[in-house]
Amino acid sequence: MEQNSGLKILTIDDEFYIRQSIRTYLEDYEYIVFEAENGRKGLEVFDREKPDLVILDLRMPEMDGLQVLEILKEKSPNTPLIVASGTGNITAVVEALHLGAWDYILKPIEDMSVLSHSVQKCLKESQLKKENKQYQERLEDLVTERTLELKQSEERYKAIFEYTGTAAIIIESDDTISMANSKFAELAGLKQRQIVGQKKWYDFVVSEDIEVMRNYIN
Repeated sequence: MEQNSGLKILTIDDEFYIRQSIRTYLEDYEYIVFEAENGRKGLEVFDREKPDLVILDLRMPEMDGLQVLEILKEKSPNTPLIVASGTGNITAVVEALHLGAWDYILKPIEDMSVLSHSVQKCLKESQLKKENKQYQERLEDLVTERTLELKQSEERYKAIFEYTGTAAIIIESDDTISMANSKFAELAGLKQRQIVGQKKWYDFVVSEDIEVMRNYIN
């Protein structure tokens, strides 16, 4: 039961005895339970208490459960919502699930363990989603951080390459020059843009030395 300590559940139902029985049962499992007797009151309690899970009746005065469900999904799409429905209201249950309810229980709730199972299942799923989201965010942060580090390293390398004081080039496997510093360009009598991607290294070597240089490069 200790693992439930601090978890908040809001039950929205216009029937007092149903709210009380749900509250009494869940409090025995160390949940913190809030009640609301109609949809409008439920939205107020939700905004104030930020519950971890909501148990929502579908048939209520003033604002029915489907209206409340739509608003709650807009406000907090990751909060688990369990709908409670009378046995003759299956169509509304299907609509509620389509709108984003996580689970449903039939009223009257004759076996409260059914409620407990639904609550635990939805809270576990919610926790897994939170952990996955946090993992994804950490992964994205690491990728961003690593990308920045690589960019900074590349910029440092380019700066060293450019200002090394001697003519230098970098070549690809097809002999194309992929980088050439300004010193090399100066000696070649060309602009860097005229060399990079445009010239092969052997374009700057006398013909009799090409094979010697090729063996050296390989």
